[in-house]
Amino acid sequence: MTVQGRNEAPYCRQMLLHGVRVLDLTQYLSGPSATRMLAELGADVIKVEYGPRGDPSRTLPFVAGDSSSYYTQQNRGKRSVCIDLSSTQGCGLVRELAGKCDVIVENFGPGVLERRGLAWEHLKSDNESAIMASISAFGKTGPLSHLQGFDLMGQALSGMMHLTGDRDGPPQFTGSPIADCAAGFMLFGAIGHALFHRERTGEGQHVEVTLVDPLFAMHSIAVQGHSATSGEWSQERSGRQFSIVVPSGTYQGPEGWIVLQVLEPQWPRLCEAMGQEALATDSRFSSAEARIANADELLALVEKWMQTFESDASILNHLEANRIPAAPVLSPEQAMRHPHFVERGMVRTVNDPSFGDITVTGLPARFSSAPQSENEPAVPVLGEHNREVLREVLSLPEAEIAELANNGVLMTQEK
Repeated sequence: MTVQGRNEAPYCRQMLLHGVRVLDLTQYLSGPSATRMLAELGADVIKVEYGPRGDPSRTLPFVAGDSSSYYTQQNRGKRSVCIDLSSTQGCGLVRELAGKCDVIVENFGPGVLERRGLAWEHLKSDNESAIMASISAFGKTGPLSHLQGFDLMGQALSGMMHLTGDRDGPPQFTGSPIADCAAGFMLFGAIGHALFHRERTGEGQHVEVTLVDPLFAMHSIAVQGHSATSGEWSQERSGRQFSIVVPSGTYQGPEGWIVLQVLEPQWPRLCEAMGQEALATDSRFSSAEARIANADELLALVEKWMQTFESDASILNHLEANRIPAAPVLSPEQAMRHPHFVERGMVRTVNDPSFGDITVTGLPARFSSAPQSENEPAVPVLGEHNREVLREVLSLPEAEIAELANNGVLMTQEK
């Protein structure tokens, strides 16, 4: 489905998703993060916001005017249409837009779209080649499918929260909403595969991702390890030590925290770097099993060695020279100023109507055949593109658009 009149350019200059039109029915984080990446790859993303206040993330920290920096990061580069979804006319308008789009993305709770006549079974009858992509807490099937949920439910039920925190402390959630982010990233990739399938077959389909499934799939050893040992082994919280690969973990340096990743090939090299070659053959540490059994003692030895340096940088340089993978533990503020993230385009500056210039995160993928965006995408004002989208996509006359606005079906920031 070709988007007429937008992003016109010679083929060699087109973005990867040039010509793909996306109807974004999502709010908060999980869904908007997926559609934001689609927009960064050149898709025309039409964000439907629900009148009168729009996406609830406009009220999340940090707020200025009628929007927030939270909204800015996930919704730049989209076109905003604000519609009253409590009205039959508003739902009908959304259904018409869906019939003209390649991809429809939603993250509503159970039953919401069904009650409004906007579920997959309704939309596919209008547009058989459309791809509908859904994020929910627990999916459309299974004993938990009727429940609502947010990020923390995904972290808890997946088993990830059980593994996070100090050994003798309570389970903890991560500092960033990893279930929301993982679901958004997973849906972003799944949409690409569904588009590829449609390119080959012409067939649309419903793609579904949950908050809990991606995190459960991230278990690298807990699931298979428990099964392989017939239930005799279970992964538990281990604090700042990586419990199954010792002495990998987090260490206090003279200035801050340093993380090491020491696998079997690196262990003798670390002993040599520490000037304590005898540790490699010491019976307490000579095997992976022995190092796990004596992890606390080994952590203390490594940390004591680090305290002999004057700076964290000198430790990191020494470890690098000995081919030991290590890194400083940066705060988000330090990371956003790090030249590596700046060079790779992960630190972006956009102009927000309320904040002015604001720093946001970039797209975590680079494509050799796709042009890099020369201009940062704009952040939409609520309902800014009502008339533009309805004229362009549905070919509605000005008089009808004005009537929809007068009847409260279409809304803007001012109304």
